[in-house]
Amino acid sequence: MAFKPYYDFKGITIYHGDCREVLPEIGGFDCVVTSPPYNTLPKAHNPSGVHAERKSGVNKWIKKAVGSYFDCRPEEEYQEWLIGVFQVCYENCRGLMWINHKIRYRDGKAVHPVRIFPWPIYSEVIWDRMGSLALNCKRYAPSTEHLLAFGDPYVWHDDLNKLMSVWRIGFDHDPNRHPCSFPIAIASRPIISSTNHGDLVLDPFMGSGTTLRAAKDLGRKAIGIEIEEKYCEIAAKRLEQEVFDFGIDNET
Repeated sequence: MAFKPYYDFKGITIYHGDCREVLPEIGGFDCVVTSPPYNTLPKAHNPSGVHAERKSGVNKWIKKAVGSYFDCRPEEEYQEWLIGVFQVCYENCRGLMWINHKIRYRDGKAVHPVRIFPWPIYSEVIWDRMGSLALNCKRYAPSTEHLLAFGDPYVWHDDLNKLMSVWRIGFDHDPNRHPCSFPIAIASRPIISSTNHGDLVLDPFMGSGTTLRAAKDLGRKAIGIEIEEKYCEIAAKRLEQEVFDFGIDNET
């Protein structure tokens, strides 16, 4: 099946579809920068007890997120699905495959992303989000995510090494985009460090298009794949906006 681009302009292409079906058709690329679904959303938002009484921002966020995209699989199925998608990416990527993920808890035990993905890790960044949505989880409230680079870089620029490996960057709170979007600096910094001008960057879980927006403004080409059409539309609109501030000078 041939997929017709949802958006295609000046080296930036969006495909609306399941990434497992689209990936075999797009060929090779120079870098991957993405944040896949975390498999953390319930099928429905039906808070009870104290949670039903509490009209908190967390409840509002969960309600919005549940209606935004599907993210509820049996854990074993989820991990097999994720590895299957990224194996195709890994085999067709010239350079590094950057995956933003986080520690999740199943049956009270932590599932660390490094225990999911089988490929060699070149670099790890800890994203300090400077906040948490889980203040009552009977453990220190989780406030970090992991940006893992798998494989080997074909190029590395030292310009941003001074940012070190812990990045303190707040949430992306734009309610009109995606409930789980990451800040543009999370996408732009790996692109700057591990690609050259004109390279092709892939995001197989595009969401609202943060990686594509960063790639465009940094003079790279990009391909984004997204299964939800509403986010394809949002991403296409973002690509027509003014140049973003990447926050690359923020060392704290």
